Amino acid sequence: MATWTSISNAAVAVGGIPSSSTVTALRDNPTALAETASGAPVVFAGWHPVDKVTIGDGKDGLIYDHAVTGTVSEIDTPDFADGYEYRIIGCDLESNSGSNGRLNLYAYFETDGWERLRYTSDGTESFFRFGCDLEIVTPRISKYAHLANGWMYRDGSISNDGIDSTSFQFPAQKLLKARLVFSNGSIDGGKVYLFRRREYATLP
Repeated sequence: MATWTSISNAAVAVGGIPSSSTVTALRDNPTALAETASGAPVVFAGWHPVDKVTIGDGKDGLIYDHAVTGTVSEIDTPDFADGYEYRIIGCDLESNSGSNGRLNLYAYFETDGWERLRYTSDGTESFFRFGCDLEIVTPRISKYAHLANGWMYRDGSISNDGIDSTSFQFPAQKLLKARLVFSNGSIDGGKVYLFRRREYATLP
C-alpha cells in the first residue's frame, strides 16, 4: 500500500526545486488516496462516516450508543447538508415498551415538519431487536416524494413494504434531517451510525 504524505505549500512554491520526497509524494499520493491510506482525505463520492475527514482520524459516524447516552425518546441525525445523500444504520435497537412497538423512520420536511417515511411491523415482546439500513437519496432536492431505500428488521422479520404515504408532500420540499423513534416506548439499547456520500445535483 502506498503512503500518504501531506505536501506543504513551500515544497511546491514557484521557483522552488522539488525535493525527492516531494516528487515521491506527488507520485504516491493518488494511489494512497485510492487505497484509503492513513492520513489521506476521505473520498466523498463513496459512503463514509458523517464525521470523518481523513482516513485514520478515528471517526466512525456513531450518533447514538445506548452504553454511552442511555435511554432516549428518539434519535435525531445532524442536519443534512447540500451536496450529500445519507445512510442510516440502526443496530439492535430495543424498545422499553414491552409490547406492540414498531421502529419508525421520520424525516423533517422543510415546510410540513416531521413525517414518517418507513416503519417495521410491530414487535410483541420486550426482547425484540430492531434495526435498519436505509438510504435517503437526494434529501436536499426540493421534490414531492422523498423515499428511504433499503431494509428494516424486527428480529427475524425483514420489512421492505413499510413505505408511508406521508413520504409524499405538497408543495415540493427539501428534507432537513431524520429521526428514528419507536411507536411505543423509548429506545433502550443499541447503536445508530450515519454515513454520507456526495451527490452533484445540489453540490454548492
